[in-house]
Amino acid sequence: MRSFSKLVFRYLLTIVSVIFSISIIAIVPASSSTTSLGVVVENGVIFPIVQNTELGRIVTTPCNTEIIHNGEQLLESVDIVLDPGHGGPETGSVGANGLVERDLNLTVTLLVEKELTSLGYTVVLTRNTDLHMPIRQRTAIANALSPKVFVSIHHNGGAVRRSDVPGTETFHQVNNSESQRLAGLLFEEVFESLKNYWVPWVNTVHNGASSRLSEPGRDAYGILRNTPNVPSAIVEAVYLSNPPEADLMLLPEVQQVEAEAITRAIHRFISTSDPGSGFKPSFIDGVMTGTGSARGCVDSKYEKDLRVTTAYSNDEFESLTAAARKAGMSVEEFQLFGVHALDLFLKLDSDSDSFEEKIPAPVISGSNVSNVSWSAESQVALARVGRAYGFSSSEVQKLGATLMLSLIHISEPTRPY
Repeated sequence: MRSFSKLVFRYLLTIVSVIFSISIIAIVPASSSTTSLGVVVENGVIFPIVQNTELGRIVTTPCNTEIIHNGEQLLESVDIVLDPGHGGPETGSVGANGLVERDLNLTVTLLVEKELTSLGYTVVLTRNTDLHMPIRQRTAIANALSPKVFVSIHHNGGAVRRSDVPGTETFHQVNNSESQRLAGLLFEEVFESLKNYWVPWVNTVHNGASSRLSEPGRDAYGILRNTPNVPSAIVEAVYLSNPPEADLMLLPEVQQVEAEAITRAIHRFISTSDPGSGFKPSFIDGVMTGTGSARGCVDSKYEKDLRVTTAYSNDEFESLTAAARKAGMSVEEFQLFGVHALDLFLKLDSDSDSFEEKIPAPVISGSNVSNVSWSAESQVALARVGRAYGFSSSEVQKLGATLMLSLIHISEPTRPY
């Protein structure tokens, strides 16, 4: 029969393992932080800064995963952030002619960027290539840069009701007068520009500028809900699901017309007090498509692994090796797991950014050396624990091993390790 002490250890280890696994999946950086730290830019990819540490900057990747990134190109603020909707496997609407919303959104957004830049504005795109990017990451970029304007550019699908005019829709943040004004100007400019083309349009009752809510007072769209301190709006220029409109949007001339209309709306928003038009009452419709999540998102490798060396005395290393074997881990995995467990405890303690009562740093000495390879993602735990305790990476690594040894001693206090 398995001893009670062994059961205690297995129970403790299981709890830490499960909570640690959940923390990787579910504990994600808050996208509406009031502190704007700017972004790191590398090869056109934007990495919002979450925290600065001695080991490097903690940033989020396009898949909204925290990593350590030491890129040198920093950007603290811009005038405008543009978001080409969808990306990667999330195609958005697809026209009968094969025109994919994901690609059209990017094409038009790049044209808007060019127009706005020519007017002297500083502009950042959430993506300038075909990237899978969850909504949380898009809004994290906007929040990190504190722009004057954040606009997400889309093209619609689903309407079938015939109309003599375009079914342009724009959406604003609920109870936000500046966001409402922005949406009104976007509707006004885009609608007026496109109605000059004679095609059999389609629309819905939501043609105009309005707020779509999941419940009273709550924006249905995360792109608007997660940016409460930034005037934000979504523009849906036409319905790609309507073949004549999809054919129209294949024309570079029309793409340019739409881009210039969006540019004029943004310029008017920043430079005038024009109110916009086309306003409709807010409506409740919480049924969403399910796009915009991080499910299935795979990042490129943006940083090299970091190797951290820690020295142990003979007795320490003997205990470490025996305990790791007991836990069914390698010595390297044992230390990694311990540091991640410490990082989890910091996440669960809201006041853990630093400690008033300092514990002594582990002594790094001895003839037994352990080299542990840390990925850019796992370095985040190393950096956060080091910042909280004021320890070096080697000291944090040894502290993680100490935690794991303590768990085993709790489960089997009479057995030496």
